[in-house]
Amino acid sequence: MYDDNDLRPMNAGELVKVDLLPQLKETRKIIVKTCMYFFKGNLDIDNSPFKGFILTGPPGTGKTEVVKQAAREIDSKLGVVGEVEFLLIDGASIAAPKWGEAEKKLRKVFHEVDDPHRRAKLILLFDDIESLMLTRGTDLAKEWHYSMNSILFHELDKVNPTNCMIFATTNRPDLVDDAIMTRLYHIEAPSLPIEQLMEVVDQILDSSYAEEFKKK
Repeated sequence: MYDDNDLRPMNAGELVKVDLLPQLKETRKIIVKTCMYFFKGNLDIDNSPFKGFILTGPPGTGKTEVVKQAAREIDSKLGVVGEVEFLLIDGASIAAPKWGEAEKKLRKVFHEVDDPHRRAKLILLFDDIESLMLTRGTDLAKEWHYSMNSILFHELDKVNPTNCMIFATTNRPDLVDDAIMTRLYHIEAPSLPIEQLMEVVDQILDSSYAEEFKKK
């Protein structure tokens, strides 16, 4: 179930701190540096064609987490608590088969972006964007996908990157419309070597055992 509470951004500084794998630290650095450049508003770049980033790569490579950690760092670097807000939109949750429902939800997302009363900078993340924005012409695309694409393209063009930065993740870039790929800067999330993947699994298992031990 998806309701209006899911459209309320949170303080980016309240995101849980996670130690990123080395491969993702450079990606985080690029995101932080770019967002800081725009959010500080040193130049007249309100109408910049650059609107944000799209991260691609296999499932489990940390695409979503690196955006969260970048948002957390940006909030701390701007120096004012609560100056950066983070809003995660799950593509699979917002999608709806009922005519007009998904479009209504998407418009509500961008109403948050356009809210004149919100003073904080906003980092908006569409997770698994292919669930919402299938490329035009693919056999999987339905009529409502075309309507969703039209809304997103229009709203993206209106976004002021000095106030809001758009992010998207996907493990199926072949299903994402080219018009999105050209509006968002593409970053490929590196795959994990099997050795590091096993280290992550061991850390998760060790943490789980520790929590179970505390309960006893």
